[in-house]
Amino acid sequence: MVSNYGQPPHASAGIDRMKLRIGVLGILVIVAFVALFSRLWFLQVLASEEYEELAQENRVRYVYSEPSRGRILDRHGKVLVRNRFSLSATINKQIVDEPRERRVVLRRLSKVLDVPVRDLRRRLDDVTVSPYKPVAVANDISENDATYLSIHQERFPGVATELLPVRHYPHRDTAAHVLGYVGEISPDELKQDHFKGARPSYGPGDLVGKEGVEYYYDRFLRGKPQIEKVIVNSSSDVVTTEIQQVEDPGLDLVLSLDLGIQKVTEKALLAGLRAARGADYAAPAGAVVVMDPTDGAVIAMASYPDYDPSILADGLTNKEYAFLGARTPDDPDDDALLNRAVQITRPPGSTFKVVTAGAALATGIAETYSRFECAGAAVYPPQGGSGSVTFHNWTSAYRGYIGFPESLEHSCNTFYYELGWRMEDAFGASNGDGSERFQKYARRAGLGHETGLDVRYEADGVVPDLAWLEDYCEGIESAGCDLGWLPGYTVNMSTGQGDMIVTPLQMAVTYGAIANGGHVMRPRLGWELTTPLDDGASASIRTFKRNVVTELPLEDAEIAAIRQGLQAVVTGSQGTAVSAFSGFPLDRFPIAGKTGTAQLDEATDKNDAWFISYGPVGQPRYVVAVLVQEAGHGGTSAAPIARQVWEGIFGVDNKTDVRLGVDASG
Repeated sequence: MVSNYGQPPHASAGIDRMKLRIGVLGILVIVAFVALFSRLWFLQVLASEEYEELAQENRVRYVYSEPSRGRILDRHGKVLVRNRFSLSATINKQIVDEPRERRVVLRRLSKVLDVPVRDLRRRLDDVTVSPYKPVAVANDISENDATYLSIHQERFPGVATELLPVRHYPHRDTAAHVLGYVGEISPDELKQDHFKGARPSYGPGDLVGKEGVEYYYDRFLRGKPQIEKVIVNSSSDVVTTEIQQVEDPGLDLVLSLDLGIQKVTEKALLAGLRAARGADYAAPAGAVVVMDPTDGAVIAMASYPDYDPSILADGLTNKEYAFLGARTPDDPDDDALLNRAVQITRPPGSTFKVVTAGAALATGIAETYSRFECAGAAVYPPQGGSGSVTFHNWTSAYRGYIGFPESLEHSCNTFYYELGWRMEDAFGASNGDGSERFQKYARRAGLGHETGLDVRYEADGVVPDLAWLEDYCEGIESAGCDLGWLPGYTVNMSTGQGDMIVTPLQMAVTYGAIANGGHVMRPRLGWELTTPLDDGASASIRTFKRNVVTELPLEDAEIAAIRQGLQAVVTGSQGTAVSAFSGFPLDRFPIAGKTGTAQLDEATDKNDAWFISYGPVGQPRYVVAVLVQEAGHGGTSAAPIARQVWEGIFGVDNKTDVRLGVDASG
């Protein structure tokens, strides 16, 4: 059969399909060209400015120098931290950008400098360092090594030697925990509020303070960097450079520290620890704080174990951190980086009795002339019966009815148990009206919260109350938690035991308020910011003022009664620190203080030793707070350390020879 057009039917259908395919293809081509031209029009017209800006950013880099950090000085102008120049080996990543070539260079450099390849690679690959400036991979190289690298430059492409600023500590480990150290800012630190909003702003690779005053005052110490504009081509090769901002050194920071007293304090602490160990105490660690009670200025702060911050001046390796940090996960006692003056919290023992006395007087539970029984033991609730508990004095001797001065001199526990019971009965969460006025006074006296010292990671401590117990017990299955707040908790707390924990600095602040007439001061290390002048002098930029946080709600006569007892601790016939101060010229330099023995483990008789003191009595200028961990009684181990500090302060004896006192608990 033939169609009207003279063609078979199947031939006509094939032609139609071919036309359809050509038509679809034509439409697709038209759509593709429309899309292409639309995109080109968008890029060239609508988004031209945006992409031009991005193209410029791809071509331009800004390199920031590391500005010279300001010095740190003591109150007399003695330099504690300054900058020195280190002869350093650097590698330019732009030149050594091929992985195989980089491996060869690092191996050769390792042999010359005697530095492991992994350490060189770790520093070179640090992502926080700008890729457009040489990376210091080794500091303090020898002149001979520098000469060798220069002569054999063809074997070390991209390697150069430069003099770079490094923090220098002329007194080595002196005041290490106060000063802190510096290191490259981490990605997490860049997000912290402490580093946000600073002028100039922080960026990857910047050196910043990591601890101590280096951290707290970093924005003043760091200065302004040199900003260099670097233009690179598509291959990332540098084309031109231009200085956008000239480097401006940081300000000098003057501290309230007295270098001489700081050294005496550190030597006394170390000598005391050695003496305690010689008497078979563990004495693994301790801390001492010397503070001016009139303005809160910290004059010395010692913590042991300590460290030499100079080993951190060029960064902290994992090996160095393992050496400085705690070597046993469950026991931080060997953590040299920990500032025990502000970061360790321990029960204060009998040094807390001045707080119990102040709270009882402030709340009207007792009067300055009140007398309570000092027996060998006391039972609470007083009526006895089921659930009653016997609380023991540190001695079985019966001293009859005594007043506040004698209670501190003898460190009578049962006197303070009675005060604690009466405050619980009147204001406690279980028996009283729930106002917890005892705990509120303790917080007002400086405990249970940060003191506000200008350092990082200050511990809060704990003033236990019902709210604290409920938070503590949340999610914990414990028979004690099921009972809620018990009156015995307050009785036990009255002598500084149980869950009451404090820092040495907090106790210095608390005793400072007794010494100065009731002013609770904010402690401080920063004294002044200065800038050096061309003639060698300095110009003051800012002075840090004293700050009174609050006032103790005590009358002069009430403070006087507490002071009388504290002086008797050192000078009275029954004082618990009399032995430690035997032969000290108390007639010329009268001292008042309180010993403390904080029981850690009843089964092993493991105790912390405390002694908090101030002087000269009448015109106090110093508070000295001493904590020795696991070192027996306060009068035995802590008070002798304080004596050595006082001898150094007053120039009585330049030797640091700590002799343990006679065992006198309290």
